[in-house]
Amino acid sequence: MKYLTELLRKNSAAEYGKKYSFENIRTYSDFAAQVPLTRYEDYENFIGSIADGAEGVLTMEKVRLLELTSGSSGGRKLIPYTDSLQREFQRGLRPWIGDIYSNVEQVMQGMSYWSVTPVTSGKQFTKAGIPIGFEEDSAYFGRLERHIMDRLFAVDGSIKFADSMESFWHDTAVSLLRCPCLTLISVWNPTYLSILCRYISDNAESLAAELPALRKKDFVEKARSGSFELVFPDVRIISCWADGSAADSVKEVEKLFSGVYIQPKGIIATECFTSLPLVGESGSRLSIYSHFFEFRSLSDNSIVTADQLEKGEYELIVTTGGGLYRYCIGDIIEVLETYDSAPPRIRFLRRAGNSCDLFGEKLTEDFVRNVLRKLGISDHFCLLAPEGNRYCLYTDAQGIRNEELDNAMRESFHYNYCRQLGQLECAETVEAAPDADRLYLKRLTDEGMRLGDIKPSCLSKLSGWRDYLAKERNERNA
Repeated sequence: MKYLTELLRKNSAAEYGKKYSFENIRTYSDFAAQVPLTRYEDYENFIGSIADGAEGVLTMEKVRLLELTSGSSGGRKLIPYTDSLQREFQRGLRPWIGDIYSNVEQVMQGMSYWSVTPVTSGKQFTKAGIPIGFEEDSAYFGRLERHIMDRLFAVDGSIKFADSMESFWHDTAVSLLRCPCLTLISVWNPTYLSILCRYISDNAESLAAELPALRKKDFVEKARSGSFELVFPDVRIISCWADGSAADSVKEVEKLFSGVYIQPKGIIATECFTSLPLVGESGSRLSIYSHFFEFRSLSDNSIVTADQLEKGEYELIVTTGGGLYRYCIGDIIEVLETYDSAPPRIRFLRRAGNSCDLFGEKLTEDFVRNVLRKLGISDHFCLLAPEGNRYCLYTDAQGIRNEELDNAMRESFHYNYCRQLGQLECAETVEAAPDADRLYLKRLTDEGMRLGDIKPSCLSKLSGWRDYLAKERNERNA
């Protein structure tokens, strides 16, 4: 409560603080009664004013930049970054990085790769000259940490400004392969690492020509073997998403880097730093010193604070120094364990509201994931999406008949009802191109999503995927 009280006091004179009478809030009950739950749409006008140069809007602090992010179905969002918000991120980043370097053997003896999001459109600014996006991803760290980490990065942060995606993958691969001792890999989406490894394998001969003599030896053979623990023999830890929809995607990374410790990432978003993983422990610990957290119980819809948590599923609500108050970020988490004198242990389950509903069928990502498991294809590329008045499953798995898919989906009462009414036609299986995971990312980034915001998903609300993913279309256009 001390954090919340101080935050409200500092920002009571801001436009948002005056609107909700921050100066009169003394207790959490006051806060919950006076300040409404919010979503991004509630901030669009305020952030628009900030982008135009207004000050004292959401906070009394100067907005250093607006970080670009997007939702799971696209849509540009700008998140204000202040010095306070950066310090809040550091309160989660520092113990996480410290735990890795303290508990993973030999990781300090080499360099690390932290994936960056390519920005092929160049640097951007608002009309008032406020930067959009960090110039370097290491800016999340403090000044001292940046100085240390920049010396340990295997890939220079300027690579994010590559003039094309081909250049981005090429330059990233060459930098990593030239690294004499790579010990840590940190990416968001495990599919990102799979695509990078495939790029190295497919272009092994041309890449070999750019490597030092010592690295060339047996490189092509190792790269094409699919055993990337041989290509990068010093890697001790890989950090990536591994919960929710990423649980199936991470299996390929486990195959590519046999025997390497894979640490599921904590819950981190552009807006906030929610939790940090600890080596050897399942789930991640709530980053209680980063922000003020509330949780809406999915069992009875009650809202509780961190000290009131019990085991169960909750929707995350966060208040930050960047000017988001009681913000429903859209993450559903599970509380795995609570402790008397330590932060609760949690894990990411899914995004709230990630569903598709054309005629009332109400398909959810959880349901689709269960369908894929029943069909025995959950470890393949699979994306279910609407197309006209039917659903298409784009997959590289073989032998799934349309009727088999449709029957599995008809286990949903609402889907079956729509099929009986004739609103939906029989689901269709579409053979996906071999590099469908890359093409999936390409479409979303082409439409404005940041690479680091794209979470693995087996369900999309977007139509038109046939033009991007279908093997037949890609072969025809080759």
